[in-house]
Amino acid sequence: MLVAAAFLATCVPMRWMSPDPASLRLLDNSPVSCVLLEPEQASAAMLSALRARGVKSIAVAHTRQEADAALPRKPDAVALEGAFSTADEAAIGSRLPVVRITPRAGLRVMRDVDVLATNQGVWPSVRQEHSGPKTSSAPTGNVWIDTNTGVLRYLKSATNGAVWQANFPPRGERLPASHYAHAIADAASVGARWVVALDSAFAKELLGGDARASADWRTIQVYLRFYETHAEWRGWPAYAELTMIQDASSGALISGNLLDMLSVMNTPVRAVPSRELSSATLRGSKLTVTIHPQEYTEEQRALIASFAANGGKVVKGDAGFRMPPMRDGRITFDKEDYRKLEAIWPELHLAIMRKNFGVRMFNVAGTLSYLQRSPDGRRTVLQLVNFTDYPVEAVTAFVQGKYKTARLLSPDGPSEVTIYDAPEGTGVEIERLGLFGAVVLE
Repeated sequence: MLVAAAFLATCVPMRWMSPDPASLRLLDNSPVSCVLLEPEQASAAMLSALRARGVKSIAVAHTRQEADAALPRKPDAVALEGAFSTADEAAIGSRLPVVRITPRAGLRVMRDVDVLATNQGVWPSVRQEHSGPKTSSAPTGNVWIDTNTGVLRYLKSATNGAVWQANFPPRGERLPASHYAHAIADAASVGARWVVALDSAFAKELLGGDARASADWRTIQVYLRFYETHAEWRGWPAYAELTMIQDASSGALISGNLLDMLSVMNTPVRAVPSRELSSATLRGSKLTVTIHPQEYTEEQRALIASFAANGGKVVKGDAGFRMPPMRDGRITFDKEDYRKLEAIWPELHLAIMRKNFGVRMFNVAGTLSYLQRSPDGRRTVLQLVNFTDYPVEAVTAFVQGKYKTARLLSPDGPSEVTIYDAPEGTGVEIERLGLFGAVVLE
């Protein structure tokens, strides 16, 4: 039997950057609550120093030999980031909690698991064309954002455990704090966590006491603390009248998939794993996207037919349409793949144009949104992440439902926003949005 660890559900993880226990001073007043230690870092002295701080240790192992070497030192958990057999995992997991960190294709997407973690992902940013500073607008016509949110939203819908995005920053660059804000918010805004990892130049400066690096580090702690202060949002479901039925075999683990394309257009959408398609998961939906419906059970096909017969709109693409598969370790679509999506995208685009499936957004180029509603239905949160290098101004949102108050919460502190009755529900006017924030409506 595998050993479970309750702390993993609330762990704020970071890949550490030094074997020196003295470096842990950087965790003073930090929300980081567990650190991933490479084999050369996971010494007895390091583990003891972490325990003294109340910070959990996770020993990273890339081979069975490294895992066996870590076990006697009794870290709080072991992260298996390499090729491990089921027998290896069972043997290690019988002694200590295990976190598997795998490429996306290696994820075992299950409902009951402590953590789903992948070390593959895009670096969140507005995509730049190679020929110069001009931004790319393919494939939706909007400014395109490289984001992991589509994959993370699918994983969140398919598991009860924590979801970790554990990719590294781009190599060879010293990134500013704002770029780390994008990585943190890209995951946290949809209820997942990015495993903080600093680029090598930043880490070297920080460990050496550089003033700019120290200031950036303090800023990153502010970004992390914002989402931990509002940790209850992670448990709130997405609110949308548009449902995307998909799983790993139908494109859910590829960045730039249909869910991402809708997100870039700031169209609310709920992800539902194909195996969990039911009348309950379709409740409240007006539009449902079925991908590979030929693989549904007879009962599920009857459910979709009933949904359509009762006025629901179903988008499924041309007969026999199949999502381009993951191949050769790639996690994004190429131009040929996007041409194949023409078998479904025009139909889907027409179905969503100028419609409100929960919220309609204006003046949000380069910004992603995510709409959630509290379990009691009394509060709604509109998460916003700005991937541009400048503040977004004069943002308008038409949110379904009638609300009395609204506030914009951000790392800079709360601020009031203007709200008013609108034909679609409640109008919200946001004067200025920095890197990220959330509008809370009650």
